[in-house]
Amino acid sequence: MAARIELYSDLPSRADEVRGALVQAGYHVAHHSLAQAHNANGAPVSLILVDGGDDAAASALRACHHLRTHHGENYVPILYVTGDVSPTGRLAGLERGADTYLMRPFDSAELLSQIQALLRIKERHDQLAARSQEVHRINSRLQEAYHQIDLELELARRIQQSFLPQSLPQMPQVRFAVKYRPCGRVGGDFYDVFRLDEHHVGFYVADAMGHGVPASLLTVFVKTTVRSKEITGKTYRLIPPDEVLGRLNHELIAQKLTDTPFITVVYALYDLRERTLRFSRAGHPYPLYIPKDGPPRLWQIEGSLLGVFETEYRLQLHTLAPGDKIILYTDGMDAAGFQSLPTGTNSLLAAAQKYNSLSIEDLVERLTEELFSQTQQTDDLTILGLEILG
Repeated sequence: MAARIELYSDLPSRADEVRGALVQAGYHVAHHSLAQAHNANGAPVSLILVDGGDDAAASALRACHHLRTHHGENYVPILYVTGDVSPTGRLAGLERGADTYLMRPFDSAELLSQIQALLRIKERHDQLAARSQEVHRINSRLQEAYHQIDLELELARRIQQSFLPQSLPQMPQVRFAVKYRPCGRVGGDFYDVFRLDEHHVGFYVADAMGHGVPASLLTVFVKTTVRSKEITGKTYRLIPPDEVLGRLNHELIAQKLTDTPFITVVYALYDLRERTLRFSRAGHPYPLYIPKDGPPRLWQIEGSLLGVFETEYRLQLHTLAPGDKIILYTDGMDAAGFQSLPTGTNSLLAAAQKYNSLSIEDLVERLTEELFSQTQQTDDLTILGLEILG
């Protein structure tokens, strides 16, 4: 489509000369008087040429200013034609809104070269403006998508929070404490503590590798799949930890997920009468045992990740004494730093040794503060503690 040029001039003979040259070059030209610049309509225009004749300089400058103001952000190049050779006369048009000027006298070739140069600038400007508008539209759609994702993440957070225990069981023989700090809105850590009967309490900490909604969905799977008790008629059987993990592993494999889910768990069963704790481990960090007297140590036991292959899990049994504490935690502990010790297990053991006289609530709180005060959290962190009271 040929470019549309508007010519503003009060000099008919010169206007006809310019118009003829432009029409011959293939442009559509509309001629207006300078006064008509104040009534410019909104018709699309590619370029404006304002002729500041010998006796019409003031009117031409007013026309330049009005036309530039009228078109606003819709860029239209303005070529100011003047016969004033003084610097003030040449620059006046630029100051009032023109993009460049053309001195009289000129020939048709010079005029057309100026026109073509300005039209190239106009074309590039329009291309950039169109791209900018497209970017704006894309950004608006992205903002809408981000808002929707934010709503979904908030819903996932509330759902995941609803699956966590709202309070920990209160028993005279033991006391529990927990610190749960997901890295993002939703995380892959999960824990639970539950009474099984008058004499037994079960608890576990699980970690689905990764963050976000996929990891949180796996934690929900763990919550709904863990079976700790079998009821038959009026009798029941407490399922031992190794069997709990074996069943959970089998159920996860049976889902035949495209991507292998990596889930780690430590499941424990505590007998309040015998003060015995049985636990099994599936790829999870080793439980930390903090005796009332003596150095803390890790209870090491083999056990592969859940959901990889069918396997049997080992069972470990320990008898505890009043004042002893157990800490279960997730691999966010790998970033723990204490004093000048290496991060991870060494720092955890040293901090547990220093603060082992604290109650389990204060110990869990202190471990979180001390071990992560200088470290930016990059992974979900859960610390679940148990203290034997009597």
